[in-house]
Amino acid sequence: MLTISVIIPTYHRPKELERCLEALKKQNRQADEVLVTVRDSDTETWTFLASFDPQPLPLHIIKVSVSVPGVVAAMNMGMDAASGDIIAFTDDDAAP
Repeated sequence: MLTISVIIPTYHRPKELERCLEALKKQNRQADEVLVTVRDSDTETWTFLASFDPQPLPLHIIKVSVSVPGVVAAMNMGMDAASGDIIAFTDDDAAP
């Protein structure tokens, strides 16, 4: 069976990220890993993630330095960390 990695770049939208993660929990076919890329300066999102219960998601958080600008850099860091055969990207404000 092919494995699935989902990458979610996020920035200052913890409520939207929560909705996205909750939607991923309800998928019929769970992702084998969920990678959220978060800027090191994004205290709102870090605070949310500290209290969020990821179960049953295999959640991995990737810290992106504020010195590396742009969403493409965050996406690339997610791709570098992903191990799935299939890599899917979704926005933090989407409910897949």
